[in-house]
Amino acid sequence: MLFNPHSLSRVLLLLVACQLGRAKVALPSAPRTSVYVSPLERLESLVKAAEKALEAEDEDKAADLCDEAEALVADWPEDARAKPDVAPLLERLQVVEDDLEGEEEVTDPNELSPSEEVVVLKGQDLKTEMELVKTAEAGVDYDLAIDLNDKVLSWVHSFTHDKRGFMERSLARASRYLPMVRQVFAEEGIPQDLAYLALIESGYTNRARSTASAVGMWQFIRSTGRMFGLYGNAWVEERQDPVKATRAAARYLKSLYQRDKDWYLALASYNAGPGTTDKASNGTGSRNYWDMQRSRFLRTETKHYVPKLCAAVLVGRNPERYGLKFEPEAPYTYETVQVDRMTSLAVLSRLSETPLEQLRELNPELLRGTTPPGAYQLRVPPGTSMATARVLANLPVNQRLDFTSYTIRRKDTLAKVAARFKLSPEDLLTANNMSSAQFRVGQTIQVPPPPAMPIDDQDLVSNGGRRKATPLERTPSIPATAADEPSLPREKVEAPVELPSAPEHEAKPSRETVAKAPARRKAEPVKPRVHAVKRGETLFSISERYGLEISELRKWNKLRKGKIQAGQKLRLTKP
Repeated sequence: MLFNPHSLSRVLLLLVACQLGRAKVALPSAPRTSVYVSPLERLESLVKAAEKALEAEDEDKAADLCDEAEALVADWPEDARAKPDVAPLLERLQVVEDDLEGEEEVTDPNELSPSEEVVVLKGQDLKTEMELVKTAEAGVDYDLAIDLNDKVLSWVHSFTHDKRGFMERSLARASRYLPMVRQVFAEEGIPQDLAYLALIESGYTNRARSTASAVGMWQFIRSTGRMFGLYGNAWVEERQDPVKATRAAARYLKSLYQRDKDWYLALASYNAGPGTTDKASNGTGSRNYWDMQRSRFLRTETKHYVPKLCAAVLVGRNPERYGLKFEPEAPYTYETVQVDRMTSLAVLSRLSETPLEQLRELNPELLRGTTPPGAYQLRVPPGTSMATARVLANLPVNQRLDFTSYTIRRKDTLAKVAARFKLSPEDLLTANNMSSAQFRVGQTIQVPPPPAMPIDDQDLVSNGGRRKATPLERTPSIPATAADEPSLPREKVEAPVELPSAPEHEAKPSRETVAKAPARRKAEPVKPRVHAVKRGETLFSISERYGLEISELRKWNKLRKGKIQAGQKLRLTKP
């Protein structure tokens, strides 16, 4: 029998083909027209894409990718998360999320810390500062009485020297909002010089957020904001809206003045709460702020609060006389357009040729870059309302949103998916124009971008954050100019005879007046000090739930690599 190499080759090729055929039968695979991507490969691609987006300074895209990655691993058990090929990816994802957290506008505590000390001027330094202030304030009238004592003059010196940079940046931002704030304060009948309170509260930053979860230009905590008509839900946080929050701040200050009959006491109550000033009054036997200021019954923060505000008024009214230089910003002006249904700002920006950043700046209460479900009054740049209205009229419903797609998986429930994306179940259904019966495995839904700030769980309860009425009337869309603003009677700056001591500001009210003061506000609910980690929770989700920074949780709990596991107890307060 002769050996035929060609026949042998054909036999070998046939054997290989058979083996390949068996492999195809034995192993499940995706159709030839598609490429199967494992969950691990998908996670790696999302992390890499998020890192590249962050490097390109595209924070929105990076946030979307991080949110998709979080949704992907939400149901992974702890043993899967701890695997050598998974844990490093989760750590890289956490780094990106930490960097994105750092993008949030928060007043720098190193610039103007609430409890910060100031070097009190004495002797010749005090006399020199007094002469400088008297020269700078010559011919200027104020509608808030300013006491020129050593505490106030020391803060004037600080604002014009070591904190000069903070004042210049804050006054530049303030120039954008001051015409509107003064107009609102005049309408409410309170001193317009109190407009500088937002400067020491937040540096005139709408998205400022304190460690105590006070939010916005006027730093309202959640409960006080709700008391004065500022509401929030999964889509909107009105404490970040400059017009609405200014109206609420004016009414809060007005109510405190009606209670205390003294602007300095009202300011102390704004900072520390009326209950604190009551305790200080009982402890000192006085209703004079400066008596309380010298006592042990006020915190350091509140002791500095009124002198700091007085100094901010003096410097803010005449910055050029103190040598401060900054470029004023354009006034906060806008027109409004009625948006009849949920619409993404990015879509509207692209079709109306309006810069997206302008829409965000005019509507800082919008948390997710989209108008909320239902009708909404959107602010647009002056002169663009007609063009924007035409775009909305011709915009199909199915092209209004640029949300991320999510396919409902086995074991997914409506409540579980809604909580994952920080929505109420009703919000999720409304955003997708669907009923709960339509929520089933395999259905693809649209989920919005993650919120720009942590959302209180109470605001995700059905209708919990939605107002039933509109208690705050709106100011005109385009605020009046300084020349058109109504003015209040003004008082000249007051200087005491003896410099070192703080003068009495106003006479004590009678015991009858104090007795008739309104009841104290209920205390803000105390947050838990410890959290027991549940299965599926991450540092990111826990930090959002309690309004904390991931870096704080890591530091307080000594988590070097940020790993947590079910059943672990996490400290939620600074040791």
